[in-house]
Amino acid sequence: MRSKETNILQGVVLLTGIIYIVTGIVFFISPLIFGKIFAINITEDWFNGIKNDTFVAPLYFLSRGFAAMLFSVGLSMILPLFDPLKYRGLIYYTCIIFPIMVSPLLIINGYSLNHNVLVYFGITFAIILSASTIGLIITRKDLKASI
Repeated sequence: MRSKETNILQGVVLLTGIIYIVTGIVFFISPLIFGKIFAINITEDWFNGIKNDTFVAPLYFLSRGFAAMLFSVGLSMILPLFDPLKYRGLIYYTCIIFPIMVSPLLIINGYSLNHNVLVYFGITFAIILSASTIGLIITRKDLKASI
């Protein structure tokens, strides 16, 4: 059942999927490119130094692994485009629970450590959270009608 409300939710899901895919793929392919996009000063021998650091090396590769997961989650956002009422659970997990956990973490630490990239992504996830919440609330009536 299509309505104006479900189209709004689909738009939110589509934008969220695009953000997740782009962020995940760029960071997975090369964190150096990611750093350059946000004007982070990275030296040429940075990666060689990471390989020898027993603490930073696992964090580096774990973050690339999480970037791959973010990319996969972005691809899974295709499912709610076909039937947003059926895949509300997926929207709750990826657009509500994840941003609720990550946006305060990034915003607070971004401000306290003066890292604008963290603040930028924290605000991005907060916007995803807000838009998704609004989309889920306005489609509640459609969900009850389809049951």
